[in-house]
Amino acid sequence: MRKLNKILVPIDFSEASARALKYALSLAEETRSELVALHVIEKPDDSDFFMSSVALLEGSPFPVKEFPGIPVDVLLQERSLDLWNFIGRTVETNNQVKIIKRIKMGSLLKAMTATIQEEDIDLVVLELRKRSFPNLGALKLIKLIRALPCPVLLGPPVVHPRDDPRKPLLWFQPASGETRACNSTFTG
Repeated sequence: MRKLNKILVPIDFSEASARALKYALSLAEETRSELVALHVIEKPDDSDFFMSSVALLEGSPFPVKEFPGIPVDVLLQERSLDLWNFIGRTVETNNQVKIIKRIKMGSLLKAMTATIQEEDIDLVVLELRKRSFPNLGALKLIKLIRALPCPVLLGPPVVHPRDDPRKPLLWFQPASGETRACNSTFTG
């Protein structure tokens, strides 16, 4: 196993992403790696029937597509502050690991892939929720993981407080023989 230099953790401000951040931080401490915390602002899908239905059921006075837009610079500033505060609440102050904070807009897969390539990421750490990621179905999650160009460590959902959050559930690695952006080869 080669040395880890950078670990990527996608952050969506959930409890699952807090657990993933803590786990990735412990890995980064052990391997003396840097940590990249990525928050992706996903563009809403114009054909998102579910959100339109929820807005209608909740009594929204106008369709979802007609909500006034927030200027991009304001949105980026707000999310950047949210990410900063989330990491501040989740990580101990005496932490010695360098944490790089990134905010990107677009699809989760494209943003993660671009960050993996730009930052030369060696490992992605994800944590499952009780029902997987709420924005991703199980098949979409598998498709996302398989499309990433570097290994992914996927932790189990925490169902009971006594569950060990440091015990990984699955280790995904890009298929051998494929040329990917990841600079390290790992064995499971």
